[in-house]
Amino acid sequence: MKTLKLALAAALTMPTMSIFAEEAESDHSVSYNVGLFSEYVFRGYTQTHNDPALQGGVDYEHSSGFYLGLWASNISWLRDAEQSDSGHSLEVDVYGGYAGEFGETGIGYDVGFLQYFYPGELKTGQAAANTLELYAGLSYKDLAVTYYEVMTEDAWTWGNSVAGGLPDSAKGTYYWSVDYDHDVGQYMGIDGLTASLHYGRQEFEGNAHDPYSYSDYLVGLDKEVMGLNVGYNFTTTNQSKTTWGKVDGKYLGESRHIFYVAKEF
Repeated sequence: MKTLKLALAAALTMPTMSIFAEEAESDHSVSYNVGLFSEYVFRGYTQTHNDPALQGGVDYEHSSGFYLGLWASNISWLRDAEQSDSGHSLEVDVYGGYAGEFGETGIGYDVGFLQYFYPGELKTGQAAANTLELYAGLSYKDLAVTYYEVMTEDAWTWGNSVAGGLPDSAKGTYYWSVDYDHDVGQYMGIDGLTASLHYGRQEFEGNAHDPYSYSDYLVGLDKEVMGLNVGYNFTTTNQSKTTWGKVDGKYLGESRHIFYVAKEF
């Protein structure tokens, strides 16, 4: 469940071409990323339940704005919730889309798909964990707004499980977020120091799932140190403890302090 910045920092920056360049830039680019996190939190909800996460991915971009990506992380939430018969220690995300800018307005756009895979065998009668979302985003300078909507009948084990005697599809479940990333180091004479603010709203489709809808919040700092990104995120939600899940005495939507070190190359 990678929180995509939707390439709003990279894919929206179209390569500039000069007729005076001695060597033309390639229309294709590939980048890689890897990170070690003290915990994996997605939309305010822990995926590894206080355990660290090793994450990494690869991204392909074309100068036209088209991009594809693959990303993976260890998880434990399906096993923690006792919904798994075997496997489910890994999340693999495949995503792709098109990003660009409206003329020379500085307003960027990004549209695409995001497929979440959770390899393993679920318990009999359990709604599927694999989920497909479509998304669309707009950005201007340091601000980005993104909307995601579930296209599958099941999503993260929500969906066609029996609820109140009737199946309740997860299709139409949506999430929207507002993200702001700003170079605060410029005011303190510190190179490579970025602050992040995030607000998100998760709305579940279906009467049986509606009580679980919630908002999540994030405040973070990221510093480039010797070619690495070292950072801290504080995440929390407004999820009611009367409805949210609980594992080993800790609510999965509670406040979390996340530390990480990451590298992009």
